[in-house]
Amino acid sequence: MAKIVYAVAGEGFGHSSRSQLIGKRFLDAGHEVVFAGSMKSLEYLKEYFGDRVHPVFGLSFVHDEGKINHFKTVIHNVGGFFEKNRVNRKLFKEIYKPFKPDLVITDFEPFSAWWAWRHGVPFISIDHEHLLTHYNVESKRKDWYPRFAAWVVTRFYYFGAFSYVVINFFKERVRSRNAVLAPPVLRSVIRQIRSSDGGHIVFYVTNGKNPDKLVNVFSAFTDRQFYIYGFNKYEERGNCIFKERSTEGFLKDLASSRGVIATAGFSLISECLYFRKRMLLLPVSGQFEQITNAHYVEKLDLGMSVNELTRENVNQFLEMVDKPMPDNEQILWPDNKKFFEKLQGVLNKLPVPINIS
Repeated sequence: MAKIVYAVAGEGFGHSSRSQLIGKRFLDAGHEVVFAGSMKSLEYLKEYFGDRVHPVFGLSFVHDEGKINHFKTVIHNVGGFFEKNRVNRKLFKEIYKPFKPDLVITDFEPFSAWWAWRHGVPFISIDHEHLLTHYNVESKRKDWYPRFAAWVVTRFYYFGAFSYVVINFFKERVRSRNAVLAPPVLRSVIRQIRSSDGGHIVFYVTNGKNPDKLVNVFSAFTDRQFYIYGFNKYEERGNCIFKERSTEGFLKDLASSRGVIATAGFSLISECLYFRKRMLLLPVSGQFEQITNAHYVEKLDLGMSVNELTRENVNQFLEMVDKPMPDNEQILWPDNKKFFEKLQGVLNKLPVPINIS
């Protein structure tokens, strides 16, 4: 039996949901696991693992009008640093030190990675973000600044991992000997839902603004219904149906949709691939990870990428949703079995191998 610390970034539910699945695999294999999370991940993981989960100070982005504001992000994270750092000191002194972990796993949570590095504990990084530093990804010339900024942040967020297990939906050339490319991994609740075609289009944003603009665009397509998530309200306005926040309701609508319009987050793209749904993506401006995701979705003929939602590009998207999904060997379709095989291969190479089979 191994002792494992599993630390999870707090931005978005993608980190949390896959970490819950992977963490449970370690527990089911008989290992002792302590979790650390912040913000959304702390709340999410506590629902499943209770007192095993402890708070860690988490970094977060500040958005202005759909764009990352780098200056405000720095100010936000630096503000109250000493109080926030107290949380981490307590975690390290009262939990990590007496626990004496054999392995630290981090899903883009930097402070636990640094703790492991300083104390000589091997750590493994499992995330999507290190694709930007460990693989040769394509980008457009105009995106040089967000690419550079993302590379710097990711490169120095933490380093020195025993291995970087990079979860992604497309293959690219590796730049690092200790990087392993793995397919997307999905929660069991998603894999229990069957894909169908109800004819509607799902629209999703994290924090919806300007519903009138959406209604103006979508009302031109009277033969379609649009199920809209992100405004957390129920309202019917012609062919636009605004829906309240509901994980179960959203997944059912996603699985039975004709297509999806959303920002270019990795987790939602993975779910669309699993259900074989085409995508119209609106990547968050300045966020290179989303820009890259959207670029490859378009390149691999999985959907479209646009900067603004207009009637013209929605019409173009509706014309392509009926096309069969591509069969391209560069696509990494979600596959939990293959993911855990890749992870087991990494665990076998540790100084003291850990088994989760």
